[in-house]
Amino acid sequence: MGIGYVLGCLLSIVIWKLDRQNLFYKINKFISKGLKSKLLLEILYTLITGIICYAVYIVKPGEIINFIIIFLVIDISNTEKKNLKQREKVKFYDTISTISRALVCGFIAPVMLILLAGNCFGLAYMIIYNLSIQDEQFYFLKYVFILLTIIPAVIAEVFLYIVYLCRNRKSEIDFKGDYLSNFLKRPLLNVDIMGAYVESVNFYYMYSSQKTDYLKSYGGYSKKIDNICVKDYLSITYGICIIVFILFYLLIK
Repeated sequence: MGIGYVLGCLLSIVIWKLDRQNLFYKINKFISKGLKSKLLLEILYTLITGIICYAVYIVKPGEIINFIIIFLVIDISNTEKKNLKQREKVKFYDTISTISRALVCGFIAPVMLILLAGNCFGLAYMIIYNLSIQDEQFYFLKYVFILLTIIPAVIAEVFLYIVYLCRNRKSEIDFKGDYLSNFLKRPLLNVDIMGAYVESVNFYYMYSSQKTDYLKSYGGYSKKIDNICVKDYLSITYGICIIVFILFYLLIK
């Protein structure tokens, strides 16, 4: 057992041009033309997700199903194309977030959910993740997404912290008092901050509140985010993905 997962993962990486987020964007854009209410859209998407996952649940488990599911849920290799194409200085500051999101949401989270709860949960996460980033007003989907992302984000942080310790020979990381609030509200931000410390670069995040918006900076402050930094962070995330998948394969057998 497990060969279907291996082959599906390899195919997902090989077909790196497949942009799942763009596919969900087109689907959402098409459906939104006929259904203007955000609430009704969320209800429709929730029902569709439930139907798809139930169909996967009742199908007899097998390597073909495993192959299809892992191919659909893993979305990591397209990140390299997106980030290495960005040459403008301003856009480079978005790359840390894009790579971290791909690591957590495109790999660790769906793989973890498949391991703990089965294929249908990994597939459900993939659908919820891609739908939640389409519109800020999908409140229910965003809440479920954040809830399901907390533990995978912590797993990514552990691996990044190990890299940080080995590379910098020091243990202090300053989250500026925001770790707990980020943990509950925006778990991916803590991963971004860890990534910035690993690469010794500045990372900026705009916090929004009812009264005002304010900018905070995190990181090591010793160099700028550039093409070399992006490639290095990508290589680290790929290394983490390999380790996570090996553990997944050993535990799923």
